[in-house]
Amino acid sequence: MTTYHPKTELSGGYSGLKHTAKQIAEYLPNSKIYVEPFAGLGRVGKYSKSKIKIFNDMSDYAIHELRKIFPSSIIIQMDFEECIRLHDSLDTFFLIDPPWRKPIYDNDKSFIDRTPKEYYEKIMDILPTLKGDWFLCSSLAERGLNKILSKSGYPMIDIKGTWMICGKPVTLKMISNKPFIRSIEHQQISITVTMESCGK
Repeated sequence: MTTYHPKTELSGGYSGLKHTAKQIAEYLPNSKIYVEPFAGLGRVGKYSKSKIKIFNDMSDYAIHELRKIFPSSIIIQMDFEECIRLHDSLDTFFLIDPPWRKPIYDNDKSFIDRTPKEYYEKIMDILPTLKGDWFLCSSLAERGLNKILSKSGYPMIDIKGTWMICGKPVTLKMISNKPFIRSIEHQQISITVTMESCGK
């Protein structure tokens, strides 16, 4: 188990789904096409077994890195709404992870053109129209989102990673259009998490 040290980690930048990617991947459904409209560095994508992987991001830095990390995948740079509409199908799965907190993206490597709340409100309007399956991620506290995920009525789960913040595992909230079911290879695995606390 790894312990999070705020000053050290925050100085290194926002980790996104870095510390929960493997745990999220345990619930990925089978799909022909895997799409991340807000890919970042595609942390979860490396675990997807889909034949076609599509990573989209408006950040020039992210696009450059994605091309190196996923040389055989489709890397695109367009507005998330256009990406979702263009690739929606019965064979598609979307992992949707919009910006959680605007100050984190205040740097020359990231892209954000509205508030997190505006992203989530637009996405919540789009979700009921989709043919494909999807996961929507947010911070556990849904900070600044007025509990938009918790109030949605969609199946919901808290995903715990192995990275620790003052004795508690990094945790995110996720909703889906279908009940969460762990993939077969993970259903028999029992994971014991040892709690650690950071020194004060």
